[in-house]
Amino acid sequence: MTPGPRHGKPYSAGRRRAQDVLVGLAGLIALLVGGALLLVTLPQALSEERDFLSASACQQTPSEECLRSAWFTVDSVHVQRGKQAGGWVRVSGPEEGAGRVRFSGLGEFLENVRPGDHVAGTIWRGEIVVLSNGSAGERAVSHPVGDSLFTAGTGILLALGGAFVTYVSRFWLHTPVCSARPHRTDLTADASATAVLGMYTFALMMVLYDRDGSLGVFLALWTPAAMATGAFLSRRYLRHRARQ
Repeated sequence: MTPGPRHGKPYSAGRRRAQDVLVGLAGLIALLVGGALLLVTLPQALSEERDFLSASACQQTPSEECLRSAWFTVDSVHVQRGKQAGGWVRVSGPEEGAGRVRFSGLGEFLENVRPGDHVAGTIWRGEIVVLSNGSAGERAVSHPVGDSLFTAGTGILLALGGAFVTYVSRFWLHTPVCSARPHRTDLTADASATAVLGMYTFALMMVLYDRDGSLGVFLALWTPAAMATGAFLSRRYLRHRARQ
């Protein structure tokens, strides 16, 4: 007697295909977001960074493009410690830029400033970019230097991860459903190489960002690693195609 069909298999196959499609869509979204950061946001960050570095101190006729200093009074302070250290300082005064000034790190200024202190603020384009109390100063989140480096690193990470996930999804969709997923292909080496490049990109971005490194230094150190990883993945892809 021939056993009848197992009704769970078609459902499992359809669910697996749907999961593969969803994984591919997630990869495409990450790839598009990363591409937008690199092609749209990065040029804007570079332009703003160049404008700030070329700005000079305001003279008799101040404008948004010059650097202006003003005194403010600290109204309140919030400090956050841990992995995502940072905080904000709320300042008041007659000058523009008064309000909440956010910081992405925990420096000497944010550690020691207290309500009631008088602090000096550097204003550019209507925002406070630096606050100092005479003994220490700290860059605010609105400070444009370093934005291009952070944008480039984030865009590369999203594009890299999205491209690899999309590739994996496409491969799974072209593999017979009856095959067990772990044996569809040996993606371990590909995933490891991509993960190593991703970790290197993240670590390089954070180290240079903390040390005020430039985008040029980041690209000079990142490009050789990216080329080596690309050559390794290309050889594996061509070898796989040759076996088919």
